[in-house]
Amino acid sequence: MKRRGILAAGIGALAAPGIARAQAAFPDRPVRVIVPFPPGGATDIVARFVAERLQARWRQSVVIENRGGAGTIVGTQAVARAAPDGTTLGFVISAHTVNPSLRRDLPYDTLRDFAHITQVARAHVALLANNDLPARTLREVVELSKRTPGGLSVATPGVGTVMHMIMEMLAAESGANLVHVPYQGGAPAVADVTSGRVALQLDPWHSSRPQVEAGRLRVVATSSADPIPGFEAIPRMNQDYPGVAAYSVIGLVAPAGTPRAIVEQVQQDVHAVVFQPETASRMGEMGVEPVASTPAEFARLVETEIPRWREVVRARGIQPM
Repeated sequence: MKRRGILAAGIGALAAPGIARAQAAFPDRPVRVIVPFPPGGATDIVARFVAERLQARWRQSVVIENRGGAGTIVGTQAVARAAPDGTTLGFVISAHTVNPSLRRDLPYDTLRDFAHITQVARAHVALLANNDLPARTLREVVELSKRTPGGLSVATPGVGTVMHMIMEMLAAESGANLVHVPYQGGAPAVADVTSGRVALQLDPWHSSRPQVEAGRLRVVATSSADPIPGFEAIPRMNQDYPGVAAYSVIGLVAPAGTPRAIVEQVQQDVHAVVFQPETASRMGEMGVEPVASTPAEFARLVETEIPRWREVVRARGIQPM
């Protein structure tokens, strides 16, 4: 009995390190977070803000890796191909749900190749006008577009962005004659709208707010289903056209097959950090609202948005690229 007890104790001692490793708290290694844009944009800023606070919470390195290109596809593909062990996470935006309708050869399956962790935040999108545009309200803009030969031009950050899709949604719902003018950056678009070369612009409120407050542009309406906190007087498109409601979504994903326990822990930790008073206040100053939805809620949002944008693409006759 004594010999067997000693043997059992020895086996237990040998097994203990393996058990400890299996039960080690996540993360026990550095985590990389892929952002599908170059440094400096709004999504990158939010990602770095969240990563910094997760790093402090996890006491582990959280490294941002910027992999821009192809309308977020390059960075998102890198996430899909990564090992599903929790050491690679990726930020996505609304293009994540638009691309399945607009890209013929998407190199991943948006629903099957990712574990959707959480909608980190949402940003309000504003319809802005040149100050000299005679239309003041959204209905006046729609009517003016119908009377204007060739329609009214609308600047957006590019084909397939949620701003482009909101423009197409508004046109489909209202019958407005709107002409898409895609740009590769916000600054050239602002310059052309303020000068009158382009009549209108759709842009996230956090980017356009300084232009509005400086008097260079005028806000007509937002595409939000709900008022912007602190700016409740700004009209919303769905007040005139109930079918027009959308946000710019910022979410976090992992490769499919990432253990459920890791997905749930990351979601809980993101929820904890984005709702810290300092973090929530800072995000609010940027015009971004914390959400931190559950994995099930975020997956359901993605599943709902894909067919919604597909219908807009079909209704407007937009040809996939």
